[in-house]
Amino acid sequence: MTLFQISSVDKVYPGNPPVVALQDISLNIEKGEFIVFLGPSGCGKSTLLELLSGLQQPSDGLVSFHGRPIEGPHHSLGVVFQDASLLPWRTIEDNVSFGLELSGVGKTERGKTARHYLDKVGLTGFAEKYPHQLSGGMRQRAGIARALSSKPEVLLMDEPFGAVDHITRIKLQEELIGLWQENRRTIVFVTHDVGEAAFLADRIVLFSPRPGRMHTIFKVDLPRPRRRGDIELLKLESKIYDTLHAVEHQSRAAEAPV
Repeated sequence: MTLFQISSVDKVYPGNPPVVALQDISLNIEKGEFIVFLGPSGCGKSTLLELLSGLQQPSDGLVSFHGRPIEGPHHSLGVVFQDASLLPWRTIEDNVSFGLELSGVGKTERGKTARHYLDKVGLTGFAEKYPHQLSGGMRQRAGIARALSSKPEVLLMDEPFGAVDHITRIKLQEELIGLWQENRRTIVFVTHDVGEAAFLADRIVLFSPRPGRMHTIFKVDLPRPRRRGDIELLKLESKIYDTLHAVEHQSRAAEAPV
């Protein structure tokens, strides 16, 4: 079942000259899929995620969810950014339940829901703490719990583990896969890390440098759970790196003066 349809999408930011962030993007995203947008900084992958979230609108083309154009943020779409953006004056429980509070859910129910998802992300016992009392990885877990608390159909994740150390990043990747496998909630995940993409994805969409275009789609048929260091996973990573190098070479050649 197709959830998102992206049809001939361009995104241009006004200026002198205008900045073309995305050009001629067409892609379907299926229900239950874990899809990763991969590419160098500035290739438009985060912009495309914001189009899916309704935070931005395309300059041309159409982005739809369940067959309807996305005209703004939607309750079925949970968003997790690189910065968890927790409110420092609220407890972790109150941060996680903030969206429920805005939706008019009663205090008892939203507290119960917040604690349930804090348990899910490994933050049992931290509900009454404040953001400054948590590590970076723990704050990201709280951000994921906040997104999950509204029970979205889709998680849109923009480099959510980019600001944590490598060991914590590996642990968070494993925990995210565990959460995804519980109910196969659709996840759209942005990263510039090849290893992260190969470990997580059902499909990897590789973008070329600006203007961002879809260059290659890798279908990842490796069984789960995946093991880092597995020969097939390393072969996939090598193939992606080779393609990235080719993309960068083509981009430099196109920019070179004649």
